[in-house]
Amino acid sequence: MEKAAFYIYLIVLVISPLLFGAVHTYAYTIVFLGILVATALVLAENIGKDLGSGKYRFKFLKTDLNPLFLLLFIFLVFQTIPLPESILKYIFSESLVLGKKSLPASNAIIPEGQPELLFSLAPYSYPVRQSMIRWTAYGLLFWGLTQSLNSRKRIELAIFVILITGCFEALYGLIQTYSGSNHIWWFKKMSSSRDVCGTYINRNHLAGLMEMDVLLAAGFAAAFSLRRGKKPSPFGSRTGLRARIVEMLSVEQQFSKRVFIVFSGVIVGIGLIFSASRGGMIAVAISMLVMGLLLVSRKKYRRKGIIVLVLFVLTSAYAIHIGVEYPLGRFKYFDASFKDRTRYAQKTLEIFDDYRLGGTGLGSFQYVYPKYQAAQDKKKFFRFAHNDWVQFIAEGGIIGLCLLLTGIFLYIFRAMKLWRRRTDPYAICLGITPVAVITAVAVHSYSDFNLHIPANCLVLAAIMAIGYSALHLDRRHMRGKIHFRYRTLPLKYKGFLALVLISGLIIWTGFWTMRHFVAEAYCNTVTNSTLNRDQTPPLEEIKKAIEWDRYNAAYWFKMARELMRIRNEEREKEFETGKESPKKQDQRQMEIIRVLEKAVRLNPFNAQFHLRLGWEYTYLWRAHDYHRRWLPAADISMERAAYFAGEKNPNLHVEMGNYWVMRSKTIDPANPEWEPAWNRSCRHYQKALSLESGKVRKKLIGQIKKYVWNYYPDEWFVGQAVGDTE
Repeated sequence: MEKAAFYIYLIVLVISPLLFGAVHTYAYTIVFLGILVATALVLAENIGKDLGSGKYRFKFLKTDLNPLFLLLFIFLVFQTIPLPESILKYIFSESLVLGKKSLPASNAIIPEGQPELLFSLAPYSYPVRQSMIRWTAYGLLFWGLTQSLNSRKRIELAIFVILITGCFEALYGLIQTYSGSNHIWWFKKMSSSRDVCGTYINRNHLAGLMEMDVLLAAGFAAAFSLRRGKKPSPFGSRTGLRARIVEMLSVEQQFSKRVFIVFSGVIVGIGLIFSASRGGMIAVAISMLVMGLLLVSRKKYRRKGIIVLVLFVLTSAYAIHIGVEYPLGRFKYFDASFKDRTRYAQKTLEIFDDYRLGGTGLGSFQYVYPKYQAAQDKKKFFRFAHNDWVQFIAEGGIIGLCLLLTGIFLYIFRAMKLWRRRTDPYAICLGITPVAVITAVAVHSYSDFNLHIPANCLVLAAIMAIGYSALHLDRRHMRGKIHFRYRTLPLKYKGFLALVLISGLIIWTGFWTMRHFVAEAYCNTVTNSTLNRDQTPPLEEIKKAIEWDRYNAAYWFKMARELMRIRNEEREKEFETGKESPKKQDQRQMEIIRVLEKAVRLNPFNAQFHLRLGWEYTYLWRAHDYHRRWLPAADISMERAAYFAGEKNPNLHVEMGNYWVMRSKTIDPANPEWEPAWNRSCRHYQKALSLESGKVRKKLIGQIKKYVWNYYPDEWFVGQAVGDTE
């Protein structure tokens, strides 16, 4: 079973980069399910009968990454656990504010004596659950692959698979770019036609894979260099002819492997350069420095650095021969790009300032960021901060950052401690490779989001598994014998509990992976640029998606929009036939409101949800409690929309301005509430105009004036709305 699991892991490492980096639902579903099946096989292999006692026992591998995996997984669970108001009020106050803004505005006045409400640390738990699935898959891949890499032969096979896949990515990208095809499989590239992307949509993510492969090739090539004093035995020695031939072939085989490794290193190095990723090039340079310094610190291995230098000299020579004017020319624009990404990072740190301790929830950045988005970036949609460090700080807060750094420190400390004790070149060179790779990823993550690309995270986990296994390789056995640390428990009480917990984690991950996939098949919400998915599916398909995954707020909002479309069609038919049904209209309206309230309850960050809900409340004008309940509820929804709107979308402010113009008309001018309502409309209109310029601004002014004139046919009101007081 362990052998089958090993090959499944290798298949996963091949197909995940080939399927656009496994960023789309169908791709990461296949990959994650493969990991879960393979891990289940490894788990079954760990159940056996003790030869001495005859009792069944369960063993699980103890690795240096176990603490990091457990700490962050527990933290993710903690972010989704509902907590009492009394706890959130004093420790996570901003989460409490967000939680209350998610409650239905129509029930905003909570009667006295109602039980204390519960809110989770992460106001939107759906992205946190998806982060848990991914984190579990990455952790199980490392854990299962490490146990499967129980011989030198398997370690080398895994390395060859990773490097061959990397070479294909680089060559495929070069061929596609310089042949003029400008396609990735069937999909037309979105980036510049001169950028080498391989089968990734973004060249920076190919660079992330290439930088890891370059370092793996460098470490593996150094591991195969012949040790001094270890030469083939001359003829006439006590060894037989067969032994001498085997020894000579072994030396020749090692030489052939080194040639292949150096060649593959050159290919992926060229792929890195022609991806034109400045962050990737800088990351490799810094990580090579780290690898070199660590090898220099070991007296017997100082010459190993020559292999690394030769690899990069060859790569540079080939690149210069091909022509690197464009990739290197991109450094001319480094300052401008760095300025933009610095702005993104600064705005992301503003999120951290508001959610300093516990964060907003891992995976929630794209939902939270619009409120903080800079005016220079209006009308842009950001899924990531282009800086994994600041994004993690915003999503995880101080607690998450401390847990992450603690886990990484423990891993590096224990790995380096063992590395210092080893003397075998294989263990020394491959054992230090994960540290260099972590350094490269950490540096590159300062300007990109490679850690949000499943394929790259899986390769990172695989390289760490390879390095961990190499460190535990017994040098006295050329073909195998790796001594791992296991914790063995009788399959009773503790052992049974451990087995149930790990099995339950695998089942839970597979369960929600499949439900998420089926739901997305009915109603697409995850960005998928490679398939032409219907973004407005029929109502029945949206309902089926909700049946499979009711925690995705986007499904509910799409359902509300579809219900609005149906309502409008019904009203048009009723108007044409002259047979209006107020009762039926109100029932449909209440259905829309309930669906929108559900969307807001799940995801309170989206200003559009609040805005739409506010308008829908106003359509219940026939209700007897309209002025007492539904109109005040609309006011609350609009206030919440303003709280989350930020400066991303000028149209949101126009819509809110329109609402407050309408609302002010329902208030007597002598009433003290009239002036605040009117002033709000003016502020929103002027905010929208401040975000536009040129012809777009001129057109917007005309639209605002026309709308205001319908309610206040007076030049003074129209002029004040657009800021023209002359």
